[in-house]
Amino acid sequence: MTVPEAIDIAKHHLSTTLPEFSDTPVQLEELETPPYGSKWRFTFSASLPVTGNAINFAEVMRGRRISKSVEIDPSDGALLAVKNAVA
Repeated sequence: MTVPEAIDIAKHHLSTTLPEFSDTPVQLEELETPPYGSKWRFTFSASLPVTGNAINFAEVMRGRRISKSVEIDPSDGALLAVKNAVA
């Protein structure tokens, strides 16, 4: 599997697992390629729209930035994990 293929597969897993990412452009922040027999790990981030419950202007401007880590199997692209990304 090539790197671009793995990125597309990981994005697909992210958007199907967490629907809030399906209509939001995601940005690739980090990529870890596997040593032989290990897993691919990607960190994606997105700015999700602010809901009508924003308390003040600063909160509206900041928005909701979310980062998630996606791990896939390098042999077949199967989803292994979706986690909160470690800051």
